[in-house]
Amino acid sequence: MAVSKVLHGKGQNVRVGAETAETIRRVANELQYHPNRLARSFRQQKTQTIGLVFSNFGRIGEFNGYFTAFLNGVISATFQSEYGLTICPNLVKSSVNGVINDGRFDGLLWCKPDYTVQSAQSIERSEIPIVMMHAPDGEGPNVPRFCCDNLSGLKLAVDHLYELGHRRIAFVMDALNVSTAEGRARVEGFQSAMAMHELPTMPDSVLYWRHDPLELEQLMAREGRPTALISYSEKQAVLILKEAEALGISIPGELSVIGFDSTAHCDTTRPRLTAISQPIEKMAFDATNVLISYIEAEQYPSRSFIYPCGFDIRESTARPPSRS
Repeated sequence: MAVSKVLHGKGQNVRVGAETAETIRRVANELQYHPNRLARSFRQQKTQTIGLVFSNFGRIGEFNGYFTAFLNGVISATFQSEYGLTICPNLVKSSVNGVINDGRFDGLLWCKPDYTVQSAQSIERSEIPIVMMHAPDGEGPNVPRFCCDNLSGLKLAVDHLYELGHRRIAFVMDALNVSTAEGRARVEGFQSAMAMHELPTMPDSVLYWRHDPLELEQLMAREGRPTALISYSEKQAVLILKEAEALGISIPGELSVIGFDSTAHCDTTRPRLTAISQPIEKMAFDATNVLISYIEAEQYPSRSFIYPCGFDIRESTARPPSRS
């Protein structure tokens, strides 16, 4: 009891003299004593750790600034509350019953859910708090979710292209995000925005690409090809710019390109990338703080937090080529 009082501040009713306390500290130092965090977590039933679930995390800093902004938001919240963070790809697939409730985490920040039967059941049966990010409203389990207004964001992009004179516009989706709830929401947002302008939905107006340079080359050779592309993500848009440069395709002279995220990386591309913006860092910070509040106070709002999108016009969009 005296050791616990001196080294851990436990036992308010325990009195330890100054000489005894000094002896305890000296001996602890000589023995190189340090607390066993695992034992303490087991006793308190708390790990002080949050799990970050991504089915497809990607590479930090490569072709886009999304993950940098996202992690800045999450880490800002966890560090100020003294929580650790563990990134967990494919957490649900780790076992038949999942490992969500095995005691390693106090809560989960689940990003870009796909709402398969397995993942939906894992969320619903979770014994620990879960907050979802990039999870549109109206779909999936009733837990707090943080997402941008995809519908309004896609409308801003289509409006911009329409005002420039584009009438043949396509949405490009990477194959990895086809199954995510936000992927579906962005496709729906694009189709809705096209309908508002009574623009024809041409064959293959929603394209599912795997970043093969042949995809862009074949598109540009197609009769009645789109004069503008709106990409699901900033990363994908940047890859399109790089492929276009390699193929000698002028952006925006022959093809306008719009991305989604609009981080500072958009100002470093050639040409600078026009993009729909979302407050990634703030969304991540807010979502993590709500999760920590629930872990510590055992109460949180079961509702969605929807953030407005902006639109940053740079150099990758222009009027369509006259021959189109």
